[in-house]
Amino acid sequence: MLDYAKVAWLMRGLLQNAKLLVILTLGYGLFYFANNLCTDFLYLTPGAHLVHLPSGVKILMTLVAGPIGALAIFIISNIWGVMFPFHGQIGLVLILSIGSAGVPLLVTKVCSDRFMLNGELSNLTLRSLLTLALSYAGLNSVVTQSIIYLAGESSNLWGGIEVMFLGDVTGILLIVSIARWISRMLRGRAYLS
Repeated sequence: MLDYAKVAWLMRGLLQNAKLLVILTLGYGLFYFANNLCTDFLYLTPGAHLVHLPSGVKILMTLVAGPIGALAIFIISNIWGVMFPFHGQIGLVLILSIGSAGVPLLVTKVCSDRFMLNGELSNLTLRSLLTLALSYAGLNSVVTQSIIYLAGESSNLWGGIEVMFLGDVTGILLIVSIARWISRMLRGRAYLS
C-alpha cells in the first residue's frame, strides 16, 4: 500500500531542498560573478590574490548546507567557467567544477566529523577553523592548479599552487570568522528578546 503521508513528507522535503538550492545558487552566483568581475582588473596587481573571498563562501555553504551547497557551487562554477575563463572548453570546465564543489564538500565533511561541528558554527574553535582552512587550501590549490596545468592552461604549477593556497586560507578565515561573529550576535539578540 502506498502511504500518502510518507509521500507528502518526502515531497515537502524535496521542495524545501529545491528552494534551498535555488537560493544558494542565486546568492553564490551573484556573489561570485560580482567578486570576479569587480576584481578582474587586479589580476596582475602584486598582492591582489592574498584574499580569495569565494573560498570562504564555498566552505561556509558546504558547512551549513552540505551537498546542496556543493551542488550550487558546481552549477555556478560551470556557468562561470564556460562564459569567461575557459570559453568553449566544456570538458575542462566540468572537471574543474567537480573539483570546485567536491573539495569543499569533502573537507567540510571530514572536519565536521573530526571536530563535531554543528550547523550554527557555535562550537567552531580556532584549531578547527585553521584545520579547515589549511586542509581546504592545500587540497583545493593542488587539485585546481594540477587540472589547469595538465590541460596546458598554465605553465607554472607551483607558483599557481602557492598563490591559490594563500588566497584560499585568508578568504576562509575572513568569511567564516565574520559568519561566526554574526551568528553569535544574532543568538545574543535572540537570547535578550
